[in-house]
Parts: sequence; structure tokens; C-alpha cells
Amino acid sequence: MSPTTTSPALRTTWDRIGAAAGAAYVLLILVGNQLSSGSSSDPHPSGAKDLADLASSPSVTERIGFTMEFLGFLAFMFFLGWLVHALRLRGGPAAWLGGTAGVAGIVTLSVKVASAMPVAAGRLDHAGMSPATARILTDMNSAAFVITFLTFGTFLLAGGLAILTSGLLGRFAGWSAVVIGALSIVLTVLTQADPVDTNPMPFLAGLVWVLVVSVRLAWKGPRETADETVGARVPVTA
Repeated sequence: MSPTTTSPALRTTWDRIGAAAGAAYVLLILVGNQLSSGSSSDPHPSGAKDLADLASSPSVTERIGFTMEFLGFLAFMFFLGWLVHALRLRGGPAAWLGGTAGVAGIVTLSVKVASAMPVAAGRLDHAGMSPATARILTDMNSAAFVITFLTFGTFLLAGGLAILTSGLLGRFAGWSAVVIGALSIVLTVLTQADPVDTNPMPFLAGLVWVLVVSVRLAWKGPRETADETVGARVPVTA
């Protein structure tokens, strides 16, 4: 039989799809949020404005945006599943950090999906609702979004440490996630998760990190270990 070379792990088509799901998540939620949020730029409008928004029927553009955001959350599930699998497969002295990143990602998704419930209830019962109640429901949605800065920051922090200890990617990818995640957690705690005053920049930087890392992993795959490098160079005969 002719000589063949061993195939490095985590470089199959399915692995590329799982890795690319992270980029799909970022692009879908960013574009979808812009479409679904409309033209309003006021971070804390009046209760009357909130009630009017709840009473109005969503436009076609807003419906498309909501659908894109929902699909983005689904894509993040696939990315999380693949990333945790890849980190556990790679191992390292603290393989449990990959599981921590996965838990934080799941909690982030849970809070974000649950944040739609107050708005859904407001749209259903807006006829008998006061402006003050409409403002509370809308603020609940905003507060839940800010709470995800904590959980998403934990995902980045644990994921970055897992990358550093496992060697899945280079040190820059690992340390940048650690720094961005820590900043997201600290700034959110310092502002007590205020829906208006909390700085969203670390969260947005985290999305950029997910986008870049996802594309890198889907395109080139994880960094090769020493065993994979040797195995790729030494022919296997039978």
C-alpha cells in the first residue's frame, strides 16, 4: 500500500463549519439588530415613546432583522459546541476552562433570548398598558442586554485562558480575549449593570474577537501540536 500521511485533528469540513458559525453569529446579530431596532437612537426614550413602539406593528425590515438575530443565536450555539469540543480535545493543564467558557456562553444566550419576553408581552397587552409600564418592560429588555456583558465577558476570559493553556491558537488570541473579557466584567460591575451608563465597547470588541478567531479557525484550523507536526511529516506505511 502506498504511503499516506496522518490527518491533523479538527480540520475536517464539519470542523470548518463549526468554527465559521462564530462569524455567522456576529454578522447576523449586528446586521439584524440594526434592522430590528429601527431609526431610534435614544438609549432611554420616554414611556410614551416606548408604548407607541409596542403598539405599532413591526415593519418588514424589523421582522427580517429579528429573524436574523434569532438565526445568529442559533449559530452561536453551534460555535459554542464546536469550540468546547475543540478545547477539550486539545486538552492542556486546565481543560476544564473550555467547559467554563461553554457554560458562560450558554448563560449569555439564555439571558439574551429571555430578554425578548418583556417586549413580546408588551406587544401583546399594550392596549391596557400605561406609559410607565411600557417603560419598565423596555428597560427590562435593556437591562438584560447589559447583564450579558458579564456573561459574555466570562466566556471571553475563560475561553482566552483555555486557548493559552491548550495551545489551540497563539498567545495573542488568548491574551486579547482575557483582556477584553476582564474589561467587560469590570466595567459592567463598576456601573452596576446600568442599562444607560455601561460602556458597551468591551462587548463590541469581544464580538470582533469572535469574528476574527472564527474566520481564522475556519480558514486555517487550530495551531498544530508537536505530535501533529511530526505525524504530518512522517509517512505511515501498512
